[in-house]
Amino acid sequence: MKVYFVRHGATQNNQANTFNGGGVDSPLTTAGRQSAQRLGQYLRQVAFDAAYVSPQQRAQTTAQLILAENAHPVPAVMVTPLLREMALGDWDGTPIASHVNEPEYADYFDHPARFSGERLHAETYADVATRGRQALRQISHEQPTTANILVASHGLLLTSLLETLRGTPLDAIRQKGLLATASVTIMTTTDGQHFTVDAWAVKPED
Repeated sequence: MKVYFVRHGATQNNQANTFNGGGVDSPLTTAGRQSAQRLGQYLRQVAFDAAYVSPQQRAQTTAQLILAENAHPVPAVMVTPLLREMALGDWDGTPIASHVNEPEYADYFDHPARFSGERLHAETYADVATRGRQALRQISHEQPTTANILVASHGLLLTSLLETLRGTPLDAIRQKGLLATASVTIMTTTDGQHFTVDAWAVKPED
C-alpha cells in the first residue's frame, strides 16, 4: 500500500500566527487553496483507491481541491476522527506570541517528549502519534495492500506520526520544523505498521 500523506494548505490562523490545533477550524487562504490545487496537479496521474480525511474542514477542502485535479475517477472519501489535529486546549485559536512566558511553551517547540498538555487541556505529542498509528491500522485493515491512499490531515499530527514512523525520537521530531503546508509525503507499507519513505514533504511551486 502506498500512502500519500498531505498536510492541508495554509489557513488564516497560520497567516495570523495563532495556534491552529484540533479545537479550531480556520479556512484556507486564497494562497492555501492555490497551493492545494498545485499539489493536485502534481498528483494528477495517481489513481487513488480511497481518501481518508480529518473531520476538520481545512483538511477536507484540501483533499477536495487535490482530487478535483485528478485524471482518474474520484475515490470514496472517508472522514476519520483519528486524523484530527492535535488538541491544543486553551491555546487553540490564540496568538502564539501571547504564550511565550508559559512553562509549556519551550517544550512545545523544542522538547516534544517533555510537553505536557494537562494544564492546557491539550494532547501530548505521544498521544497524537499513537492516534495517527491507530488511523493507519484502520486504513490498512480496510484497504488492499496494492492500494494508493490519500490521507489529508494536519501539521502536528502528520509530523508526529511520520517522523516516528521513520524512527525519529519523539523529542527530535520538530528539529526540522513541521511538514510544509500543501506538501505530500509518500510512504509504502505492506502491513500498516512498518513504512519506507518514497518522498518527503514535497511541495510543488509555481
